[in-house]
Amino acid sequence: MEIVIPFKPVNPKTRLSGILTREEREELAFNLLLDVVDACGEAVVISSAEDRRLEGLRYEVDSRSLDEVVTSRIKKGDLAVVMSDLPLLNERVVERFLSSDGEVVLAPGRKGGTNMLLSRSRSFRTSYHYGSFVKHVQICESLGLKYKIFDSFYASVDIDDESDLLELMIHGKGKRSYEYLEGLGFYVDFSEKDPMLKRS
Repeated sequence: MEIVIPFKPVNPKTRLSGILTREEREELAFNLLLDVVDACGEAVVISSAEDRRLEGLRYEVDSRSLDEVVTSRIKKGDLAVVMSDLPLLNERVVERFLSSDGEVVLAPGRKGGTNMLLSRSRSFRTSYHYGSFVKHVQICESLGLKYKIFDSFYASVDIDDESDLLELMIHGKGKRSYEYLEGLGFYVDFSEKDPMLKRS
């Protein structure tokens, strides 16, 4: 089973532009990637552009769209796709995901995305972005493929906006991305009714 981790090194996480500079967003994205690599072990990072920081990792550069990259690999054999911004993943969750039954296994994100995907069918194709989880279920049903939904809180937390950073700072102690944000001065204020992300 090949595992690939798509990665965008240039100007990522634009929805965090209000609280992080571009340089900080790029460094956060790289630390998130390292957290995912730690959890996945033998995986190939598919980067949309060259990045010198990737030199110590197994990586390939492929500037095609995410759907083109993933679907072309699915046609070659069994494939697992793990997004690069899932900092709460650990080896146990990934192992459980990879051992799940089904021609297609889908791990949904909290806002309708597909955070992890496993395909054992060469006829499956992907349709990422804009509610991809629902679209992937529909594709499975249209092709008559048996699919399974993988239920995991740790797999559901992807980092897109400020509320996601709050989850990371609550649950991610010990992760590289957590330590990076902590170094920038981010912390969780528990003094109010609802926890709040703050920066000193």
